[in-house]
Amino acid sequence: MAAEILSDRGELQLEVVCAEELRQCWGMRGTSTTPSTPTPKASSRPLEEARGVTRSGVLIAYSHRDRDLLGELQVHLKPLQKAWMLDLWDDLRVDAGPRGEAELRRAIAATRVALLLVSPSFLGSEFITTSETQRALPVLLAAQEHPRAAVMCLYLRPALDVFAEYPFIDPQTAMPRSVRLTNFHGLNDPMQPLAVLDKPARHQVLQRAAEEIIKAAHRNTVVAAAQ
Repeated sequence: MAAEILSDRGELQLEVVCAEELRQCWGMRGTSTTPSTPTPKASSRPLEEARGVTRSGVLIAYSHRDRDLLGELQVHLKPLQKAWMLDLWDDLRVDAGPRGEAELRRAIAATRVALLLVSPSFLGSEFITTSETQRALPVLLAAQEHPRAAVMCLYLRPALDVFAEYPFIDPQTAMPRSVRLTNFHGLNDPMQPLAVLDKPARHQVLQRAAEEIIKAAHRNTVVAAAQ
């Protein structure tokens, strides 16, 4: 290849440059006239990151009337609280209508563990008594796409509605399904909720429950809790 250059005396001269030298200078391969592009490395991210879903932390859904028992639970969840891994959703935070549903769906999609604090107040809240069954919290959790958040229930006070069924259309199969709260992983017996236990027994139940919650929050693989 010929290139025009100026000599020290200002005269125009021609200089021949080897094409091989040009390829070496530009890091080129073959006969291409453009610099080579590095080949991207294969991703080693886990499944949920590869799909654009990164789950973390614990979403706690509860009624504002049950803040006393929530406070007792939080004592045992200090490691998560110190790490800013608790996302508290009481019924006053849930707005009726599409906007509130969208915010709740985003929170569910981002969490690694969804914990429901079940009581009559919770079952009578906007989480459950929405005008459309498809928007009820148990249905939103049961209809999650993979990778799913683990779903757990901690029963606070006696409530027969824990056995109620919530029918819905499965978005994955388009088939009719139904779910009960008792289909999710229970951290205690719904017939022996925290409120009927004395303080030492309640402490033991909360301690065991907290151990399961913390373990699930740090689990590498997110699994479905509802069957």
